[in-house]
Amino acid sequence: MSKYAIPTDLEEEVVRLLYKRMADLNWIYLPDADRTRHYVEWTSDPAVGGRLLPFIGKTENIRPWLKDRPMKEYVRATYGVGKWAPLVTEPSTPVSELVVRALGPGWEVDLETLAIKPLCVKIRHEDDEETEQRFAWAPMRDFKHLAWAAIAAQAGGDALPWVICTVDSFVRKITPEQKATNQRIAHRLGLTSAHVTDG
Repeated sequence: MSKYAIPTDLEEEVVRLLYKRMADLNWIYLPDADRTRHYVEWTSDPAVGGRLLPFIGKTENIRPWLKDRPMKEYVRATYGVGKWAPLVTEPSTPVSELVVRALGPGWEVDLETLAIKPLCVKIRHEDDEETEQRFAWAPMRDFKHLAWAAIAAQAGGDALPWVICTVDSFVRKITPEQKATNQRIAHRLGLTSAHVTDG
C-alpha cells in the first residue's frame, strides 16, 4: 500500500507511460548506470515526476516511489502477474513457453501454484506425472536470488527439486562463462540450472 494518496487513474497513466518507455529501453537487461540516468530524467519529466509531485510532496520522494512501486513490479507485470500487468505494452514470454525452451517438450505448468517472490510454478512431465518440480525464473542479474530462494525453501521443508532458470535477451546475452558458473553453483547446491533467451 502506497503512503501517498495518488489518484488511481493518474497512477495508472504514469505507470503505463513508464512501462512503455521501459519496454523501449529493454529495461530488464539495462545496466544499473543506465537505469540511474533514466530515474533522474523521469523525476524531472513533467509527464512523470511533474504529475506525481503534487501528491508525493517533494521532488526527492519521486525516485524512491518509482523504484519501490512500478519498477519493483515491472518484471512480474511483464509475465502477467500483479495489478499493473494490464499496463504492460510488451509482455514477456509466457512461463509455459519458458519451460519448454529450458527443459524441452512434454512439460505441464500448474499456473494455480504460481508464487511471486520469486516467480515460480510447479511443473510435471507428461511421461512422469508423479514427479513434480518447482520452476523459478528471473533475469540473469537475479540468479543469486533464485538460488537463495530455492535453498531457503528446501531448508524450510520444500521437498520438490528446483529448476532455476535465468532469462536474457538477444540484446544482452549471458556469456558462456556466466552460464558455466551458474551450472557449477547450481550443481553444488543440488539444483538444476537452466537458461533461455526471451524474445
